[in-house]
Amino acid sequence: MKRISLAVALALATALPALAQQGKAPTADDIHEMERQRFGFGELGPGRDSDQTSPRAANFDEAEVGDLQPPPLFASPADATPEGWARRRQQLARLIEDDWVGRIPEAAKDLRVVWRKEAVPGRKGYDTEQWVGQILTPDGRSGPTIDTTITFPKRAAEAPALIDYTYIWPAGFRLPGPPPPDTQAMVLKRGWVHVAYRPTLLQADTAAQMQQGVIGLVRWPRERHDWGALRAWGWGASQLREELAKDPRIDGRQVSLAGHSRFGKAVLVAAAFDHAFADALVSSSGAGGAKLMRRDFGEAWTNMAGSYAFHWYTPQVMEYAGHKTVADLPVDAHMLIALRAPKPLFVSSGLADKGDAWVDPRGMWIATSLAEPAWKLYGFPVPSSREMPKILVGDRDFPLAFYQHDQGHVPWPSYESFMTHEAKFARR
Repeated sequence: MKRISLAVALALATALPALAQQGKAPTADDIHEMERQRFGFGELGPGRDSDQTSPRAANFDEAEVGDLQPPPLFASPADATPEGWARRRQQLARLIEDDWVGRIPEAAKDLRVVWRKEAVPGRKGYDTEQWVGQILTPDGRSGPTIDTTITFPKRAAEAPALIDYTYIWPAGFRLPGPPPPDTQAMVLKRGWVHVAYRPTLLQADTAAQMQQGVIGLVRWPRERHDWGALRAWGWGASQLREELAKDPRIDGRQVSLAGHSRFGKAVLVAAAFDHAFADALVSSSGAGGAKLMRRDFGEAWTNMAGSYAFHWYTPQVMEYAGHKTVADLPVDAHMLIALRAPKPLFVSSGLADKGDAWVDPRGMWIATSLAEPAWKLYGFPVPSSREMPKILVGDRDFPLAFYQHDQGHVPWPSYESFMTHEAKFARR
């Protein structure tokens, strides 16, 4: 890997002249504008707004979702066999990388992770350790860290483990309302190892700090099809999975993932590209995740291409919010979901009328249904009904599962059902 060249530095200074002159750190808007201009994406369409009084109000009327047809999962009948799917999956993976989540640059293969592990205070009755993986480059530079707190059941031996994508809340922060159920307790009660993974310490959840994370360490500025934060967080999760598998207290074949909202998007991407994960709980992932993007309901692709969210993806997402539209996007969520086949996957959501309308629960179910033929190729059962399953029932008895709980935009109601799904379908 090379340091930023003089030519690139000049290009950045040209794109951000005022900041370069004033010596100020760029904002997310600055980086967004720099990439938009650098790659010539043109003027972008505005994102949607959840405020229904806004002139950019999102649609929440099922009768107004439009009739855009998603691209077919199989390009030809030859794809509809396990052998054909292997070839088709490679095609789809490259399309999804190039137009959605980005490619991991080759230079990332040269990174080295040095782990530091120590016992720390934790939950009473359990052993708790802090694992910090320091990322190093071949030329000796130190990068960000893969940071996690691991809670082991006493006398654990080859136990399943759950890598739980964890938010870092400000000091003193409390969610509104009564305290939510303790998902860590649910995991430990099952005899699993709970792994609290803090991905934003590897790659910050803002474009303003993109250069300081693993993305910037590997290559900065980004190229047109380079990775975004979702892929970077997944890269870190895969490094963590490999290290967990070396510990005799953990069954390396049963390391699963869980993530909610933006982390639901991230978990879907990680599981789609790394089949060594045993299972994955994709909770309320919405746009840019398991929601069919061609449905005009809730959050839109133009939101994903805006300065708030574009850092999650490759710069190329802006092409389909400027010169082109989501109708031109060569892939959609059912194809991302299908990259996971034939491994287990658990897609979940809350109720639209309780606060999960923005992520379009029905759109996630439709995308999941459109992905089912990829599992059927391998002889796995798929739901026979074409109706959206009942709340709290779902399609939990299939390797590709969809489950809708009776709460709003929260993950905890899906944990028990997900762990039962993993126990039934994950390879042992």
